[in-house]
Amino acid sequence: MSTAFVAVIRVDDLPAADLPGLAAAGAVAVHTLHDLAACTEPDDAIAVLADPGPAQLLEPVLAALEGTPAAGLAVTSVRPVTDTLKRVGPDGGLNGTADREHHRFVTLPVATRLGLLREARRREPTAATTGEILASLAAAGATVVAAGR
Repeated sequence: MSTAFVAVIRVDDLPAADLPGLAAAGAVAVHTLHDLAACTEPDDAIAVLADPGPAQLLEPVLAALEGTPAAGLAVTSVRPVTDTLKRVGPDGGLNGTADREHHRFVTLPVATRLGLLREARRREPTAATTGEILASLAAAGATVVAAGR
């Protein structure tokens, strides 16, 4: 099973010091969201959206996506919520505290097939936050699943 993938980062600048981590993780190319259209890798290539920096969180999303059909799935990282969550009613008043065990923080990295990411960017070219990108992937037909704790 190949671990090669195309890494896509959200920022417009590629800090050279941060690229070795992605290369060591198996990235065959690194692009920004802005220059994604210029990427010549095939649509069925795995694309991972990540912030520049350590690549240790890539393994769970890559493992969840590898071996799946060429289209239709996006895997997002999640981690436990550590902050107190308050329930807010329709009137804006506090209605209690939510159980953190039933909630997760959705974060990068996000893995999907490059063609699906291209379609999501075509539909929502200004999507920049993790939530906006996941929403545009869902609008493009992706089923979004979680990897992590």
